[in-house]
Amino acid sequence: MIRTARALASRLLMPVRGLALVALAAFPATAAWDTGLVICADYTGPASTGAFARVPPWAVTRDVATLGVDPVARWHDGLVYVVNRAGGSNVQILDPADGWRTVRQFSLGGGRNPQDIAFAPDGTAWVSCYDAALLLRVDVVAGTVTGTISTALFADADGLPETGWMEAYGWRLYITAQRLDRHDFYVPTGPGALLVFDMAAQGWVDAVPATPEPDPVWLTGGNPSGQPELAPGGLRLRLGCLGFYGVVDGGVEEVDLVTLQSRGFLVTEATLGGDLLDFTVVDGSHAWAIVGDASFATSVKAWRPDTGAVGATARASDDYVFPDLAWDGGAWLYVADRTAAAAGLRVFDAWTGSEQTGAAIACGLPPAWIVLPRLPALTAAPDPVPPAGPLRLAPPVPNPANPGCEIALQGPPQAVVAVTLHDLRGRRVRSASAVLDRDGRGRCRFDGRDDAGRLVPAGRYVVRAGGAETGLTIVR
Repeated sequence: MIRTARALASRLLMPVRGLALVALAAFPATAAWDTGLVICADYTGPASTGAFARVPPWAVTRDVATLGVDPVARWHDGLVYVVNRAGGSNVQILDPADGWRTVRQFSLGGGRNPQDIAFAPDGTAWVSCYDAALLLRVDVVAGTVTGTISTALFADADGLPETGWMEAYGWRLYITAQRLDRHDFYVPTGPGALLVFDMAAQGWVDAVPATPEPDPVWLTGGNPSGQPELAPGGLRLRLGCLGFYGVVDGGVEEVDLVTLQSRGFLVTEATLGGDLLDFTVVDGSHAWAIVGDASFATSVKAWRPDTGAVGATARASDDYVFPDLAWDGGAWLYVADRTAAAAGLRVFDAWTGSEQTGAAIACGLPPAWIVLPRLPALTAAPDPVPPAGPLRLAPPVPNPANPGCEIALQGPPQAVVAVTLHDLRGRRVRSASAVLDRDGRGRCRFDGRDDAGRLVPAGRYVVRAGGAETGLTIVR
């Protein structure tokens, strides 16, 4: 529990200069990992939040925190960062380990309509803006905006690129830009864009080097609207393109993060049978989407990323009632249901689509967003040509660990290093990736969990990175 300003700073600060963040570390506290958050809103007043258990029967504790009128949220390093958007224009930080207490709240400035927050490996936060052609650099410990980067280069004729959801991967930040005409009912002006920002150099990455100005990744579809998802391995990014409401002109699109080119649609709105409102991919043959038909009635549909074929409908409605879905990385698919007089959280089997909840679990106000702590299988951006050279892996400290430890790495500067944990049978139980700093140093923190977020059994393990390895003993 946070009791002092110094303790708060220690919770919010990321690794110091000279240390690179590695994915073996980035897990919330055990209690937080077992909990999801649902943001509930009627959009006429402050939003509320419900905390729900991620195991059957998924009991919801209502009203654990009060938010702004139109919020979204992200888990990061054990805390929840809420972006109160048009109704507040501020960041609110919640601590799930301290009863969801608001540990800090600060303004981002008026007239900007912030949309999303993402983090660099050094702990610097970045916030996208919808009503200003700006990307904000934010110090979440001091609670201040420390700099602004113009996004006007990527705007259409109305002067705004309409930047929204983001995904940070290593030192690269990927920002969706809708590029809508505000003078013509927000019609897409053409294809949407994915802006690529180097958070270390604080400059734009040019996806089309042959042109004189930095270019974004130009998408196949228009109006990218959903939260992007990294594909396993971190080499591709998936995002939903809504296009224009009522026109089946979008779909789920995939971008190659090495070549910075769109690979086209994995599934189209025409195949889905309506507007794509949200999606999640479970594996190569299982995925889910919320689809709105011509009457704006929503349904939850299965589809296949490998073929683009659409499967069964898990649940249908006769109104616009399903705003969000989220996969927990394991067995369960969560769906927000805003059905009048019967609103709440529904849970489905992520593989078969069978509903596990007989009725929606009431959350208080109607649910709008589902926020889950994400398991960061990789947090360091892949380098298409990793530098060659020897790698040294220091013994874990402490060893034996109960259950966490730190491991120092030394190798070629800015090299991309795969780090894995194996049991004595050779089975891989944890995978990660790291990028070393300019001095070739890095440090990984392991919290004793496997790739599914479960505590690994006590025993002996092997940590491997490149051709180096070291032993690790876990005790309980």
